[in-house]
Amino acid sequence: MCAIYSYSLSGLTFTENLFKVSNTHFQNHISGVKNLIDTCMQVMPGDRVLMVLEPADQSFYDPAVGALIEKELTRAGAKVSVLRPEIVSNPIALPEHVSVAMGQSEHTLFLSRLGDYARFTPMTGNSAVAICYARQLSMLDSPFSGVSHNLMSRLLQKLEDELLQARHWRITCELGTDLQGSFCWPSHEGGIDDDFSMTLFPVMTFKPVPCNTTSGNAALSRWLMPVAAAKVDPAVVSFDGIVNARVEDGQITGLSGNDKAVQQVTDYYNLVSSTLGTERNRIHSWHVGINPFTAYTGNADVNLEDWGAISFASPRYLHFHTCGDVPPGEIAWSIFNPTVFVDGQCFWESGQFCWLQREDNIALINETVGAQCLLGESADIGI
Repeated sequence: MCAIYSYSLSGLTFTENLFKVSNTHFQNHISGVKNLIDTCMQVMPGDRVLMVLEPADQSFYDPAVGALIEKELTRAGAKVSVLRPEIVSNPIALPEHVSVAMGQSEHTLFLSRLGDYARFTPMTGNSAVAICYARQLSMLDSPFSGVSHNLMSRLLQKLEDELLQARHWRITCELGTDLQGSFCWPSHEGGIDDDFSMTLFPVMTFKPVPCNTTSGNAALSRWLMPVAAAKVDPAVVSFDGIVNARVEDGQITGLSGNDKAVQQVTDYYNLVSSTLGTERNRIHSWHVGINPFTAYTGNADVNLEDWGAISFASPRYLHFHTCGDVPPGEIAWSIFNPTVFVDGQCFWESGQFCWLQREDNIALINETVGAQCLLGESADIGI
């Protein structure tokens, strides 16, 4: 098992209080906006930057976030243009006028759910595309966005390299989840792995792990929800208790638990698969968050879309893409405070990203001033 809350580094013991301390001393971090513009996007003076915002009548993003980023882009010498396209529910391809504008820009930045819904959609043209998940100014002013993007990208690449070389994974949770499988990446057979088609800011998670060989039990609780845009009505089904989903070789083979909840889950899978023509029982892939500063202070049950748009970056939350053959699937399975083993080694323990506590990763973290806060406890996401 992994030691999460006590690790000695240069005579200092990191404890649960470290997250609070890191917020107090945030001046040690790069500011979120500068981290986005200079480090993530690497905007140079004279570059053309397209900002894709939500329609003006939408409040999912605080308008002040886009205004601040536009101001700082202009200050950096960029030539900024803005589009506010409608948010479509199935962006197999981006709206044509958006694609045309992207083709005329060196950089495209999404501050819109359109970008999130299209995060697995292939992008055309030479525009460097990023999506910003900091939707409030407080998220730009916190370590969530402020820890060095270069460092977080190096850690992400290091983690993905290890997952690509690993053989076996196992996922458990306190509610009874116990699933395992082999790492069967398409790239191992000369194919192309599913991956994001744009840069996520801040760094949130890794490319999804295929579930072709997955077997075991998933303990489902609270809800089933869309993985991206809502395409059916109702978009969410909430249920009481635990529904145990039996999985064999990446397929749902049975459900058990409270009769009412099992029927609710069954009906929802029937509705989604028949409406959208997807493969009902397919478990496509999974991933878990790697940004310990992902926080949610609201009530997830009241605004699940708002919660889901950010929580997937948290080590406290693992989700499976199900009911479809391509990512991100149509129905998400939510696993809270997961423990994940990779080739027998614990990478996440009860919602803590303990992989970061390894000596080689601490050494890498220690190269960046102020980044030691990554060794603290994962922030609360309201679950």
